[in-house]
Amino acid sequence: MPEVDAFSFWDRGIPFVLLSTEKTAERGRFDAAHELGHLVLHGEEQMPHGPQAEGEAHRFAAALLMPRADVLAHAPRGASTNWILQAKRRWKVAAMALAHRLHELGLTTEWQYRTHCVELGRLGYRKSEPRSGVVRETSQILGKVFATLRSEGTRLTDIARELHLQPADLSDLVFGLVVTTQEGEGRQRIGNTDRSHLSVVR
Repeated sequence: MPEVDAFSFWDRGIPFVLLSTEKTAERGRFDAAHELGHLVLHGEEQMPHGPQAEGEAHRFAAALLMPRADVLAHAPRGASTNWILQAKRRWKVAAMALAHRLHELGLTTEWQYRTHCVELGRLGYRKSEPRSGVVRETSQILGKVFATLRSEGTRLTDIARELHLQPADLSDLVFGLVVTTQEGEGRQRIGNTDRSHLSVVR
């Protein structure tokens, strides 16, 4: 659902995290770390809910993506908004998240933090990451699975049929996680010596 950024749950001992692919890479990374925090901190038996659980998962994500020692080693006290916009590339996080982390670690005052929020909001960083440039991370596992299937001659259409899905729906479901290809109807079969004759049309 568009209104849900991310969601995590356990099913028979297996953890699952569902992420929106419509968000920028930086915000998707934080959402993934946030949901990992729920799985690690709250376990399989406890259903996390309420501001306390959300705060715990948020702090977990911030510490995971922006480690205290690393931020203290590289961030100046009273950093400017422009510094935040440059430095966020180091940790591949949203500008607002870095501004909050700086304040959380005591590197900015309350007034400086509020100033950062106002300035970043005015520049469009409250809900997005303009001119992001960060590439969305992909799943190594899914990539290896699809590569193995392709090497065995299994086509995307075959996988979709086994899953009772349309090829286009399968591509949508793994969008942002793994690169898939779909063969055209006119694809030449291996071992077929017949070749199409092409000509240039002027």
